[in-house]
Amino acid sequence: MKIQTAPVMPIANGAWRLLARWRDQSLLEGWRFAGDWFVPEVEGVAGSIMNESPVEHAARRLGASRSYNGVGIGETMTDLKALFTAAGRPVDYTAFEEIAVGWVEATERDHLPSSCTDVTTGLATPAHFERILHDAGLATDRAGDLVLGTLRFPVMDKRLRGDWSLAADVGQICTQEFNESIPQVYRRDTIHFLMKVTTENFTEAVRCRERLEALRNGVLGGGELTYRPVPSSEAEALSLVAELRGSPPRRSQP
Repeated sequence: MKIQTAPVMPIANGAWRLLARWRDQSLLEGWRFAGDWFVPEVEGVAGSIMNESPVEHAARRLGASRSYNGVGIGETMTDLKALFTAAGRPVDYTAFEEIAVGWVEATERDHLPSSCTDVTTGLATPAHFERILHDAGLATDRAGDLVLGTLRFPVMDKRLRGDWSLAADVGQICTQEFNESIPQVYRRDTIHFLMKVTTENFTEAVRCRERLEALRNGVLGGGELTYRPVPSSEAEALSLVAELRGSPPRRSQP
């Protein structure tokens, strides 16, 4: 859980103006709690930018700090992108790689629960999503109120391969557009999501597709949005999970 209080932003050196612009830009781009934005490591990153010195080591330390304080990978990388916007500088993609490495290393070192969240996108891991999908229809008599949505971009795997910042952007858009109660997963050119059948949720899905199509001047290309019912029996659930994995369905026990 995030810490929502933090020290007052320092003003003892010239970096405070950049820090203020950075924080304001980050809030505009989706940072959720103003009070937990400042950590000591942001000064190191801002100082490197101001001195035009390599930012990689400072970015890695900031990534570790964000991870330790419970900030997701998507929000962490969006925050770093806000720095370059605030500073009027071109994006340093090496810094993005390093902040992601720092975030992952801190997660592994501190043994934070990682089985539910994919570190590249901030969405659910396939295993966690499969458990939710399997249980959803079986846990209610109103399985017809739920659908499995699919957003498919044929070139997404190719575009996201090795591009930490683009993967984070994709995850950030999905978490921003969908209600927090809607689980989502990315796997093989596709984003799957489980949602209740409501007009609001369908509208959010269309808006998410449109934002992903527009991302970085259309780098992902056009997306296809489809829906299917959530399975309401054990056999159907196992078959669907196997289909999503791209493997033959397991046999249910007699």
